[in-house]
Amino acid sequence: MKVAVYGAGNQDLYVNQLNLPLVFGGEPPFGGSRMAMEFAKAGHETYLAEPNRNMLTADHWKAVETAGVKVTSDDTEAARHAEIAVFFTPFGKSTFRIAKNIVKHLLPDGIIATTCTVSPVVVWYVLEREIRLERKDVGITSLHPAAVPGTPKHGHYVISGHATNDLDLATDAQIQKCVALAKSCGKDAYVVPADVSAAVSDMGSLVTAVTVSGIIDYFDVGINVIKAPPEMVEKQILLTLQTIASLVETSGVNGMLKAINPELLVKSARSMHIREGQGELDAALATLSGIDGDYLKWINSGEIRHTDLVAAQALTRELKTIMGATAADGIIKRCMRKMFE
Repeated sequence: MKVAVYGAGNQDLYVNQLNLPLVFGGEPPFGGSRMAMEFAKAGHETYLAEPNRNMLTADHWKAVETAGVKVTSDDTEAARHAEIAVFFTPFGKSTFRIAKNIVKHLLPDGIIATTCTVSPVVVWYVLEREIRLERKDVGITSLHPAAVPGTPKHGHYVISGHATNDLDLATDAQIQKCVALAKSCGKDAYVVPADVSAAVSDMGSLVTAVTVSGIIDYFDVGINVIKAPPEMVEKQILLTLQTIASLVETSGVNGMLKAINPELLVKSARSMHIREGQGELDAALATLSGIDGDYLKWINSGEIRHTDLVAAQALTRELKTIMGATAADGIIKRCMRKMFE
């Protein structure tokens, strides 16, 4: 295959700030440069597009080129040789700019694959005009390492498939090409819905893991111990999640924490500790009970801004009923893009 990786990865962050060789193991270069090296060693024609030579040391660049990677500072040059363009680029607008710049240069049936830079669904919305009018053959997916490439923790890729809103961003053949690329490097490949991929592969997966664990704990207690109807338990879970998410969106993390009052939450949540083995709740109570000092001052400095606590799916259904599907879909697209602006 012909592969282009955009972004070498900030080695100063990985090595000097995070100290990954000691914390996780492995050796630099990490990140996009390591992905490119692994693709090249697996026999793929690989380009690494990186305009900032300071991202890697001279020894790192030598290792990249020794692995067989062709290095360029020209994004379009890499695109002209790419069946698959992997974005290990900065979060948000920079990724959009590069995507718009290269989409017309990709090889036929080319694929743009995001990492933690942005959701593949949002990239599709940003490039919708280009894809619908000029490059109908281009697909959007993810080739997310879901760990830092170059460390032992990187043993898999998360690839985006059919979205939960029934949007197909790429063909089955394009998705399977990414699966084959991942497996050729000795990695496991997980295909998940395109609009879910970020939640299970980005750094925010820490939040996903803790949240899902709490949901499982409460669902089990609610159904099997309290004997509550499943519908009631699910509605309470929904109410909690939409409240937290909406407050973070409007008021930031400290505004959200100020609104819910961690001290109060600890007292309330302790009443749900009704059996042995609720390790998730034990850990949460310990974390919340330890909030003090400067962190507490930061919470109290938060501002609780106007928030409409409404179920998002119910709202979108009402919009489609009142405005029609086309107009409602336009609003939904703009809202998703605003998250990354």
